Amino acid sequence: MRRRIEGLRSVMFGLTVCTAAAQEIPLDQMIAKVEAALPDKAPAVPKPGRRVLVFSLTKGYRHSSIPIGVEALRRLGLKTGAYAAEASEDPAMLTASGLAQFDAVIMLSTTGELFDDPAMKQGILDYVRSGKGWVGIHAATDCFYAWPEYGEMIGGYFDGHPWHESVTLKLDDAQHPVCAAFEGKSFSIVDEIYQFRHPYSRARLRVLTSLDTAKTDMKKDGIHRADGDFAVSWVRSFGKGRVFNCSLGHREEVFWNPTVLKHYLAGIQYALGDLAADAAPSLAVTPGWTRLFNGADLTGWKGLVADPPARAKMTTEELAAAQAKADELMRAHWKVEDGVLVFDGQGSHLCTSKDYADFEMFVDWKIGPGGDSGIYLRGSPQVQIWDPAQWPVGSGGLYNNEKNAKDPLAVADHPVGRWNTFYIRMTGDRVTVRLNEKLVVDDVVLENYWERDKPIYASGQIELQSHGSKLWFRDIWIRELPSR
Repeated sequence: MRRRIEGLRSVMFGLTVCTAAAQEIPLDQMIAKVEAALPDKAPAVPKPGRRVLVFSLTKGYRHSSIPIGVEALRRLGLKTGAYAAEASEDPAMLTASGLAQFDAVIMLSTTGELFDDPAMKQGILDYVRSGKGWVGIHAATDCFYAWPEYGEMIGGYFDGHPWHESVTLKLDDAQHPVCAAFEGKSFSIVDEIYQFRHPYSRARLRVLTSLDTAKTDMKKDGIHRADGDFAVSWVRSFGKGRVFNCSLGHREEVFWNPTVLKHYLAGIQYALGDLAADAAPSLAVTPGWTRLFNGADLTGWKGLVADPPARAKMTTEELAAAQAKADELMRAHWKVEDGVLVFDGQGSHLCTSKDYADFEMFVDWKIGPGGDSGIYLRGSPQVQIWDPAQWPVGSGGLYNNEKNAKDPLAVADHPVGRWNTFYIRMTGDRVTVRLNEKLVVDDVVLENYWERDKPIYASGQIELQSHGSKLWFRDIWIRELPSR
């Protein structure tokens, strides 16, 4: 295997040099810098015989740091005994037979649509879900845009890099084992800093480090995110497998930064399964956030009984009897399949058992062709969901408003059959909605559909609307807010 790796090195490097800190540095000097920066040991005892594939094929932009990145990742495993690395740019290595040789794959600055074979793509998903590891370094999120399941697995897609300068990273999870290299302190580095778009979400990822926006020029051109959330590294579980992504690595000298190398190694060992670490989403460890859907059953949900005015007129006994029938109908048509809440197109709305006043929430949803649904807030319609091919105005608007704005500010839907994410915030009678990170409702009054002469109810249940089409929901989180 050593001959194979060294042969690849000569093909990759030849007699060329790479640039770092605006200077050309000979290959042997770069390797010496890497060797001097390598940690002496791995953070966890490695399982014997661990093998990883370092894959660096590009179909788009080619980073000059790839060659030294390959060398650094190879030597990182060799010196610490954490793994043996094989480097390749041959897509055949990502077929089922190729993947079977490795415990994890490291995607190093891969860009563009690397291949189109559906069987290979499904094989990669199956590989990770079976318990293997997947690691992204720098531009691993800048590929496979036409394959949304890859974005789901890696955790998001590249959406520009407003900063290429000295920045400060904050530790979002200072006690996390993969963050041990930072010793509980913020970290400054010169590098290209990415921002990410959907499906990036702290509802799915355990964010480890991110850009400290308080110490960053936030007037740069090209900043797309309005929430100030610019993650740099994260982990997540994917089936039985594990994913680590770190966007540092544009510049050659990043690969001889001792702290970065330790962070890489901890993430790789997490992906291999040798470093035990919690991958619960960041929202799960952020005060106030609660899962509305637990991914396993219908705990916390109930069937729909009439509308708010009609329910208010029922006696306790009448309401209990009606609720029992509604719950029976709910169980017949709302199911949990592979961690996803699925509605079969029959029956009625699914409602939270608890009432909510002021809150913010995330909810992922998916529809088929012609799909129609919505999110009722405090028991009143609704944040609209529908197929933009039939309703070109798009989803996210307050469809039932008559006096206040009802249409979304922009069309932000993904094609039907793909997941979308709502962020919804309701304070008082006002609602803000972001769809796939794009603002579509900006602090608009939600009118009381049931009693037009009255303001929206002070509190009420949240409902997932049934409208005769099959629906899918997941990753539903809520945080109650202090009332105005």
